[in-house]
Amino acid sequence: MSLGRTLLRFLLLGAIGHQVTYTIVEGGTFEGMRQRVSRIHPKLDEFVHCHLCVGTWMGAVLAVIYRPNLLADVDAKPPAAARQLANLAGDAMLIALGTRLWNEGLGLLRREVQIKQKEIETADGDDSAPIEIERAMLPGISIRS
Repeated sequence: MSLGRTLLRFLLLGAIGHQVTYTIVEGGTFEGMRQRVSRIHPKLDEFVHCHLCVGTWMGAVLAVIYRPNLLADVDAKPPAAARQLANLAGDAMLIALGTRLWNEGLGLLRREVQIKQKEIETADGDDSAPIEIERAMLPGISIRS
């Protein structure tokens, strides 16, 4: 497989992992499931609210489903079972890393938007004082309103 195609598969599987992780950890669709799992054990509560934890498992699931062979050799002979298992584990970790990169990148953007939104709300909240515009004083010119 070419390098470009491998990178594209890595990015797409990372994006899929991010979206599924975000939906499971923060989405309203899975709120009931998260509450039920949280009641079972405190560690499970931490797990279902942890982007890194869910993202790592999503990487493993996506590697099993798609078998991307991101770390595959270029040899023509088929790899041994141990090598296939090692490739699968490596793919799972790479997809989990890609998921984490998407989570962090989009999280940074989300935080920036929240900061800007707070600044806008603060500026809108200061409407009690009227805005005064100074009129230009030009010699010989009278501006009337």
